[in-house]
Amino acid sequence: MTEKTYTASHIYRRLLRQAQPYWPNVLGLLILSLLSIPLALLVPIPLKIVVDNVLGSEPLPDWFTELLPGIAESAIGLLIFAVVLVILIALLSHLRSMSYQLLSIRTAERIVLHFRSRLFSHAQRLSLAYHDSEGTSDTAYRIFYDAPAIQYLAIDGFIPFITSSLTFFSMLYVIGRLSRPLTLVALGISPILFLLARQYRIRLRHQYRQVKRLESGSFSIVQ
Repeated sequence: MTEKTYTASHIYRRLLRQAQPYWPNVLGLLILSLLSIPLALLVPIPLKIVVDNVLGSEPLPDWFTELLPGIAESAIGLLIFAVVLVILIALLSHLRSMSYQLLSIRTAERIVLHFRSRLFSHAQRLSLAYHDSEGTSDTAYRIFYDAPAIQYLAIDGFIPFITSSLTFFSMLYVIGRLSRPLTLVALGISPILFLLARQYRIRLRHQYRQVKRLESGSFSIVQ
C-alpha cells in the first residue's frame, strides 16, 4: 500500500462514499438527532406557563384559549397541564435518545464491518512481495484500529455537526426575538470560539498522527 498524501476534504468524500450503502440509516439518525431541537425548545414552555399564567396575570395566547378553553380558565388546570407537559417532553426526549442510541450502535457496527472487509480484500489483492518487504503489522493495524474512523466521521462527526449548527441558529433566532443586544453579544463571542477551536484542531491533528505512527510501530514490535 503506497503512502500518499490526501487533503482532508478528499478523505472525507472517500469515507462518505464508502458509507453510501448505509446512508438511509444515517438519514434516520439525522432525523432523530434533529428532533432534539424542537424538544429542547419546548422545555422552557411549562415553566413559562406556570410563571406567567399561573402565578402571574399574563394573558394566554388566543389559539390556546380556543383549543383548550376549560384549562385556560382555571389556574389549577393550567398547573396540571404544565406538569403533564413536562412529563410528556421528558418521555419523548428519552424515547428519542434511546432510539438514536440503538440505531447509532447498529449502523456504526455495520459500517465498520463493511469497511474492514473492503480493506481486508484490498490487502489480499496485494502481492506477497509487498507483504514480505513491508510486513503485515501495519496492514493489520490499519484494518483493526483505523477502520473505525469511518464511524467517527459518518455518525459521530457529520450528524452532530448538522444538529449543532441548526440548534445554534434556532437558539440565535429565539434569543433575537427576546433581546437583540444579547444576540449581538452571542455573535461577538462566536468568532473567538471558532479561532480557538481551529487552533486546537491544528495542534491535536499533528499530535494524533504522531501517536498513530507510534502505535503502529509498537504493534509491529509486539507481533
